[in-house]
Amino acid sequence: MSIEVNAIDVKAVDERGALHYFSTDRTGEFLLVYRTAGTISGQHYHNGLHKGKNPEEMLLVQGEIILQWKDLQTQQTGMLNIKAPSRVIIPAKIWHEVKAVTDIVFIELNSLRDGSEDTYRI
Repeated sequence: MSIEVNAIDVKAVDERGALHYFSTDRTGEFLLVYRTAGTISGQHYHNGLHKGKNPEEMLLVQGEIILQWKDLQTQQTGMLNIKAPSRVIIPAKIWHEVKAVTDIVFIELNSLRDGSEDTYRI
């Protein structure tokens, strides 16, 4: 298992800006999150008890992050520098921390309840 990072495809660009697209089979409540440059989020892992956290999917809409991670099963660690627009997929049992390099905006494709019932700290 490893973290997957994919650029969110661009459909069109003109003088107004850019149009990107993605698809998902997930439904229900999602989280729209704003974080200030220099702040740290996460510092936890999920066991994958809820579909919304197995895997965790995040759409980085604006900004740049550093994602540090540790696979709790293999003990492998890593660090990724990720720029928007990107889709980040984090499997269960991977501890992760997000540092906002710039102000960021991201969407988590899960509900607040999914996270609160399946979030563990080391």
